[in-house]
Amino acid sequence: MVFDSPISDAQIKEMRSGVDIGDDQRGLTKPCGVDRLGRNRVSIRLTEGRNRQIRRMAEAFGLRVVRLKRIRVMNVELGDLPKGEWRYLTKMEEKTLLESLNL
Repeated sequence: MVFDSPISDAQIKEMRSGVDIGDDQRGLTKPCGVDRLGRNRVSIRLTEGRNRQIRRMAEAFGLRVVRLKRIRVMNVELGDLPKGEWRYLTKMEEKTLLESLNL
């Protein structure tokens, strides 16, 4: 993800711990993984997915997301899948996904 301006180490630390994004009564977002990739670039691994969560987390720090790319959903790597396209899950992806959901 790329922001419109640099993100500080303090902001990254706070983002990892949880951010109040002002939606309903759920409070802070769940802790997430945040790795710095550059002055205004980070990689984020969420454990929940609220509506526009990453953009709203950035806004809480006065940052604006200028580029955001989802690379994975649970165990399913998206690879070079074009925007708006879909593909069938492999048998292994399906098996792992169902196991992780206890189904």
